[in-house]
Amino acid sequence: MPQRTSALAFAFVTLLAAATADEPKPPLSPAEAQTLFRVDPGLKVELVAAEPLVVDPVEVAFDERGRMWVVEMRDYPNGPPDGGAPLGRIKILEDVNDDGVFDKATVFADGLLFANGLIPWRDGAIVTKAPSVDYLRDPDGDGKADSRETLYQGFATGNVQLRVSHPTLALDGWMYLANGLRGGKVVAADAKGETIDLSGKDLRFDPINGKAEAVSGPAQFGLAFNAWGDRFVCDNRHHLRHVVFPDWAARRNPRLAVRQVLQDVPVDGEGGHVYPISKYWVTSSLHAGQFTACCGVLPYTGDALPEAYHNAAFTCEPTGNLVHAEIMEPAGASFRSRAMREGVEFLASPDPWFRPVNLTVGPDGALYVADMYRAVIEHPEWMPAELKNRPDLRLGDDRGRIWRVVPADARPTPPDRRRIAPDADRLALLAHPNSWQRDVARRLIKQDSDKSLPVDALRALVAGEGDGLARVQAAWLLEDAGKLTDDLIVALLAADSPRVREQGTLLAVPRVASVPSVREKVLRLAGDPDAKVRYQVALALGGWNDDGKVSPLAAIAEAGAADHWTRLAVAAALPDHAADVFAEVCRRLHAAPADPDRLALVHELAALVGAGKEPAEVATLAKALEGLEGSAADAWRLAALDGLAEGALRSRSNLARLLETAPPALRAMLTRATALAAVPSADGPSRLAAIRLLPFAG
Repeated sequence: MPQRTSALAFAFVTLLAAATADEPKPPLSPAEAQTLFRVDPGLKVELVAAEPLVVDPVEVAFDERGRMWVVEMRDYPNGPPDGGAPLGRIKILEDVNDDGVFDKATVFADGLLFANGLIPWRDGAIVTKAPSVDYLRDPDGDGKADSRETLYQGFATGNVQLRVSHPTLALDGWMYLANGLRGGKVVAADAKGETIDLSGKDLRFDPINGKAEAVSGPAQFGLAFNAWGDRFVCDNRHHLRHVVFPDWAARRNPRLAVRQVLQDVPVDGEGGHVYPISKYWVTSSLHAGQFTACCGVLPYTGDALPEAYHNAAFTCEPTGNLVHAEIMEPAGASFRSRAMREGVEFLASPDPWFRPVNLTVGPDGALYVADMYRAVIEHPEWMPAELKNRPDLRLGDDRGRIWRVVPADARPTPPDRRRIAPDADRLALLAHPNSWQRDVARRLIKQDSDKSLPVDALRALVAGEGDGLARVQAAWLLEDAGKLTDDLIVALLAADSPRVREQGTLLAVPRVASVPSVREKVLRLAGDPDAKVRYQVALALGGWNDDGKVSPLAAIAEAGAADHWTRLAVAAALPDHAADVFAEVCRRLHAAPADPDRLALVHELAALVGAGKEPAEVATLAKALEGLEGSAADAWRLAALDGLAEGALRSRSNLARLLETAPPALRAMLTRATALAAVPSADGPSRLAAIRLLPFAG
């Protein structure tokens, strides 16, 4: 399925001159609006569709026939006028004359209250429309839904801008949903299975076998994957977040306190900086010049834009009438990014009606922008009281545009590249440079997997030395169907590409404890030069309760001490053997400088020992600390004792109780460490740690 997101411009602020006493500027025609765009040099903006063909678009997705499916959220923001019938619609747009501009629209479904997302699926589409996710079918193929089946229900409905959205088929074969921040208590419509609490989490489900579970998150109105399966989300004030730490790993170790699972990728963090060229207002001066309505996050995975954009991630900011671009680079187990052009946005307009709310990669590899084209994008819940009943809240509800960003010298895409023929080689398309071709081919194979699956061809693809992305997609399709063999995982673990090795390690997770051949290969990757591979190895080893993981985990911890996520993965893998890994790390760090990252590692591992409250483990920790020598020894001991105390509190105990059965040498270390509290020249963090330990040093 193509990478795309769906979203309203769920603004935290009220925009436009309409938010003040000024009269709103009149809307522009599509042709007039097009002339005002400022886009990166070397690119141009083309009109794909506009009113009356489409209005209020909040989601765009292309099916294998090249048809554009559009969700129109015509109920926004207050619902149907005077309690009337829901106004939401799904349309199927077609380019009848193959000129690149859509000229025919069919209403696939209407009467949909606050529908906001879809994904084509089999003979219809899966649609998000809280409180439910529905499957709308068109078995006779006339472009109109003939039946509606609720798949899941119980999603929160308190605010139309905080609802389930973004159905996205991921590399692993699961359908992921953004929970909208308000979550819900979700159950399958057939009442089979337990209620799933989405507080602080997103949902994934398998549309074929009916499995569903909560996953790390949450996303508000932005969810997308890069080519290698990394999931990115956004919310009003965070324009690019990587979902790094999986929920299953967070639950694996009861000694561990996982406080965060998301990485703010941009270096400027929350709020960031934007540079609108329109006249806009915010309700808080603290947010001027910052993101306030992030939505539609999208790592670019197409092949039409120049190479400079191949590591780019885009985010819509309708408050400022713009689309922002960041360039991402690997950083430990995650990424870091900076604005692509400082002080200038990727796409912006002085037209205050331009409301980009959704982005997708199309069949041609171009970037498509859904423009709701409204005077006001804001929900009354977040408006000052005097503006809640303003008469212009629905201005523009008869308008909407979909734009395409392509190179300035781009020629029309041949019609056969805008669709996938029924007899196309779907396996060959898994290596296509454009994500739309790959994703739709994978979706088509997935849809048919319960009836027929080219198992032998997929296995040959995984075992071969061809395109890494094709091998990985084939492997996940086999895993999804229960047809992936251990020897194929071993082959992936030995691949030249670190990204293929990373995916192989993910596939190895349920096998590490029980399949020696797989485990042996995973253990060897503990010394892999790639940080993301080592991170996945640490997560995988958490399912193996054996002292054979002690040295590999210590090696990963040492190599990744500067990366918070790597340290967390090691900690999650230690519901057992925490003291042994602590001792091995102390041995490895014996002569290393006591920098903040290494001190944090020692502190975190000691906290696991403290949370376990096992006298034998505390004794192992004490012995390791006794053996430390050199100028940094006292710093290591202080960090360890502080961590030990924190861990004890985590398990509703305290350091004093641990010391009752600990070796006497540990209390002597504590006395020496707390003496630092009275040294004015000591660095601040060390002195604070010593002060925290003072109550236990008597």
